[in-house]
Amino acid sequence: MQAFLLFILIILTTFPAFGQIDEDQLGGWYSWFYNRNIDGTPWATQMIIQRRNWDTTGDLQQRLILGQVSYRPEDHPLRYGFGYYHLRHSPFGPSSTTRDEHILFQQGIYTRQLGQRNYLTGRIRLEEHWPDGRDDFRRLRTFVSLNRPLNKSTLGQGAVYLSLYDEYFVDLNNVGFALNRIYGGIGWKMTEHTSWQIGMMRQSTKSYDKNQLMVNLFHHY
Repeated sequence: MQAFLLFILIILTTFPAFGQIDEDQLGGWYSWFYNRNIDGTPWATQMIIQRRNWDTTGDLQQRLILGQVSYRPEDHPLRYGFGYYHLRHSPFGPSSTTRDEHILFQQGIYTRQLGQRNYLTGRIRLEEHWPDGRDDFRRLRTFVSLNRPLNKSTLGQGAVYLSLYDEYFVDLNNVGFALNRIYGGIGWKMTEHTSWQIGMMRQSTKSYDKNQLMVNLFHHY
């Protein structure tokens, strides 16, 4: 009996408890971004499909599917958008249980080029969340990014570029911090319409901090 209890104690202290997030484990976020401008109009459509893992392979954290319509007036620096996305959440560890969340959002995006090689983007997004089994809530998201080509003077085809961003989430129900994401990576504009990025993102929430490997594919027309 003593040997059995010792064995159980070793097992419990060697492996994390079910549902306890391992902050030292590298996660993986894999994304596809699609943007199409509607010819001859100020309108565009966007889609994002993303899989977020607690680890780099198969332990699902979230699956995201987003659709958006945006409008940019002629000779105007702001693009206005509205859309919907669906999140499917799964807990850390071997559990296969999931829960769904529905989000409506509206946003404004400001883009500007500083000098010859600095491409800045700022975004403010207001979200309404309807999670299954939980109370509805609202969030405000602020996003600032910088892309800077390293081997060319512009972000044209063949450019290898540095990509940095920070995104801060505010819980509007309780008027306080929700989470923050800070990212650094390298991008490659493979063709006129296709870009790749790989980088690392640090996500900080009220309950944990975790590093995520990010691989992004962009199609833009």
